Amino acid sequence: MLTDFLKGKRVAAAVSGGVDSVVLLDKLARARKELDIELMVINVEHGIRAESKADSLFVKELAAGYGVPFFCFEVDSPSFAKANKLSEETAARILRYRAFEKFDGCDVIALAHHMSDQAESILMHILRGSGTSGAAGMKAVSGRYVRPLLDTPKAEIDAYAAGRGLKFVVDKTNFENDKTRNFLRNVVFPELNKINARAAENICRFGGHVRADVEFLDGLAAAIPMEKESGRATFCCDAETASSPLFARLVFRAAASLGVFADVESRHIEDLKRLALFGATGASLDLPHGMRAVKEYGKLTFIRGAAEKYGGEVAFAAGETVFDGKKVVVTPGRNGGLYFDGGKLPPGCVIRHRREGDVFAKFGGGAKKLKDYLIDKKIPARERDGLTLVAKGKEVYIICGVEISRKIKVDKNSESVYSIVVNQL
Repeated sequence: MLTDFLKGKRVAAAVSGGVDSVVLLDKLARARKELDIELMVINVEHGIRAESKADSLFVKELAAGYGVPFFCFEVDSPSFAKANKLSEETAARILRYRAFEKFDGCDVIALAHHMSDQAESILMHILRGSGTSGAAGMKAVSGRYVRPLLDTPKAEIDAYAAGRGLKFVVDKTNFENDKTRNFLRNVVFPELNKINARAAENICRFGGHVRADVEFLDGLAAAIPMEKESGRATFCCDAETASSPLFARLVFRAAASLGVFADVESRHIEDLKRLALFGATGASLDLPHGMRAVKEYGKLTFIRGAAEKYGGEVAFAAGETVFDGKKVVVTPGRNGGLYFDGGKLPPGCVIRHRREGDVFAKFGGGAKKLKDYLIDKKIPARERDGLTLVAKGKEVYIICGVEISRKIKVDKNSESVYSIVVNQL
């Protein structure tokens, strides 16, 4: 019953009225003094079955019998399923958890999933071709959700209900085999039990082994540095990383940092591996939800919601100048950042971004195209257009944060030395 975890908490038992959730409520109610828990009941009426309102009324009366508060949410699963092209089963699950998330009157929500539910979930994920996270099954504790019966066999739950004389409702749709989970429960598992009576237990044990591996690999992936800033996430990706089980975890972690938690599938992972292993610098791949991955000198950068390029310019001057959401600070002396001879900088310079045809006089060489210079410096393509420049016409004199032109370098005759730094506002 996860007694140590539940002790002293406000616990909402999610009760549908079926035998599993009724047994969960009874067990929690009988243990509430010992566990020092504040118990309540939460129910979601999905609007799928004609009897569902009566089931919710049954749960309300059940809660009253135990002397605990009752909270009910009504959702329209059929309409949601139709609008989003989902099965009613999937729509009901999504809306049920949305209702749970809205409920803030408890510390944890106790769910009645048991061993057979776990085995069914694991097998469903395997049949769908899910990764190891799906094959690991449900966790006994996940955030504020707790599953006290997860290691309990279904037969034991039914025996407990019979022994205690508990009343419950029966959802007749559970016997309709047109749904995948019902087909597994009513057809597949009875056949598996003929081969091995402990089929569900062994599948759950397998899931436990997978979960241990998943948690270990997740820990390794979490230790790999990832640069994150507004709208982008970057991690180093050599051939060894791209070919390892950590790669997919890094992709999901990068996507999550950009607010993408679903729809990145195995086919995307394979495409991203090819990009990391064989893509040229600057090659990119479009991903779900407006996300894009770019190969950059041994790194993969994930971008989402990138702003349009700022094409304006402002006059260059000493002091502080705001340009494209940044503060350009020019001060006398060598005060950090790049420094240059202000006397060599021609009048009429502006602060702007890169433009076609720009040239730059690098140290130890003649003028060359700015684009070629930035490629030589291994500046990622996505960063080049965002660099802050000081220029006149096509001549670039300062690439802020990178280098100055040799034409404005400081020498022994320099009398007006200035520093330039760029900071985010």
